[in-house]
Amino acid sequence: MFIEVSPYTYSVVLTPSTTQSSPESDTGSALSYEMLLAQNTKLREDNRYLREQLELLKRHIFGHKSEKLPAALLGAESDLFGVPAPDPSLGQTKQIAGHERALPKAGHGRVALPDNLPCETVVLDVPEAEKTCPCCGKERVHIGDDVSEQLDIIPPQFLRRRTVRQKYACRQCTECGVAQAKPPVSVIDKGIPTANLVAWIILSKYVDHLPLHRIADQFKRWGVEIAETTMIGWIAAIFELLGPIHKALEREIKSSGCMHVDETTLRVQKGVKDQKGVGKTSVDYLWAMLGRSPDGTPIGVSFLYDDGRSHAVAKAILAGVTGSVLTDGYEGYAQACKGRDDLIHGLCWAHARRKYFEAMQCGEGKAAFAIQRIADLYTFHRRIETLIARLGRRWNKGDARPDHARIDAVIVNRRTKWMAPVVEELDAWNARMVQSATPKGKFGDAIGYFRNQSVRLRQFLTNARLDLDNNIIERSIRPIAIGRKNWMFAGSEEGARRAALLMSLVGSCKLLGIDPAEYLRDVLMRAKACKPTAEGCAELTPSRWKAAQNA
Repeated sequence: MFIEVSPYTYSVVLTPSTTQSSPESDTGSALSYEMLLAQNTKLREDNRYLREQLELLKRHIFGHKSEKLPAALLGAESDLFGVPAPDPSLGQTKQIAGHERALPKAGHGRVALPDNLPCETVVLDVPEAEKTCPCCGKERVHIGDDVSEQLDIIPPQFLRRRTVRQKYACRQCTECGVAQAKPPVSVIDKGIPTANLVAWIILSKYVDHLPLHRIADQFKRWGVEIAETTMIGWIAAIFELLGPIHKALEREIKSSGCMHVDETTLRVQKGVKDQKGVGKTSVDYLWAMLGRSPDGTPIGVSFLYDDGRSHAVAKAILAGVTGSVLTDGYEGYAQACKGRDDLIHGLCWAHARRKYFEAMQCGEGKAAFAIQRIADLYTFHRRIETLIARLGRRWNKGDARPDHARIDAVIVNRRTKWMAPVVEELDAWNARMVQSATPKGKFGDAIGYFRNQSVRLRQFLTNARLDLDNNIIERSIRPIAIGRKNWMFAGSEEGARRAALLMSLVGSCKLLGIDPAEYLRDVLMRAKACKPTAEGCAELTPSRWKAAQNA
């Protein structure tokens, strides 16, 4: 028997030998044959797994990050998540009697400037000599104007705000003392920055993601030099001032009854620094928690810094939380919710779908079936949202308070009627695919993930407050990923805690549609006057601040 092993395809070619073997050698050959077949199968699986990893790495580095699929795969009526496809008539010609006219394409044309912008009008008039008609000598009449608009900008500039406190005293009665106005409240005691300047620095770093040295360069171009260490000191003072508001926000989120939880990495500089002032960095974590009110609207997002990703952190975050919580498949959340009857733990369908999508990218066309079924779930989810919006307007007329129990009952009923059969179909298909999926490959990983997490993935069917996915908190985490590419790492553990607090407040403002600059300018001054506790600053959380502004 001649054996040939190819190093590229890991195939084994068995050629019968011309010599006659004994029964003992036949037994040994059969044993060797089975061993070679098993080895060949394992090598093929390893080769396939490595090719999948290489393909995913190439797509991650050079390819698109979007997970949308061609409309041909899921039908021309909708995209991956059931969003209606654009009208094919746009950009085409339409037959009209006598001629053809091209229809306009969506998205073209100049956007009109906002009406609320300050307007400076410049009138260009002709010389007085040209206001007389050269033919008859009579005065020309003003018959109209041509108006054009341009967008201009006034570069930022610093302003010295000088406060003069006049003193008054009696020349006769010196024992009566001096009369003088009280000093104005400063956002930082004995500091020079106003609330406007502090808010500018916070937004530049945690919204625009500029490192402090770039902010210092900007200030220098505008005529003022402020050292990075000085700005760090200001941020540290603000951290102490806004700490109680952050605690109140965290408590508000945990008591909402519906939470989304996730985590992301953050490099933090630690240890003794070298001569260049650079120390070693470690990969730590920012844990995010987001709360939603009974009607589904977000309350806010809060970040918590920790140096690890242990189960103990997840357990501490979910301690005392009741209602429902939606997470990804990290086992730490499952351990934190294990054995608790007061907390329903649901899983994100977007994470399950992503695994099928990666398998399809690696050539597993069968994974398209699972993606189609998940797209059906999102289609029904939007139908239910439309139904609830219509019923809510009918049931809650006038100033009547929303009947959340009645709305939740309708949601559960429709999910059971429309979405449960889709989940059952996907579950049955997944069970059939177990035998044909390679456990080590991406398709086998997707099959195993759905099989292991099936119970938690189904929780949304019986709990109206659980959403289909965790995308709302992933969007809140995205600014941290953008910031990592700009300021690279936090300079210390204290810097990481300050980043967690400030990104919680500006992230909540963005989530609720609040102008973070206006919020910070108001809250910074009011926080100086209220009690430095979570109870004293409870009214200054972004959600309550917005409610007070709209009242």
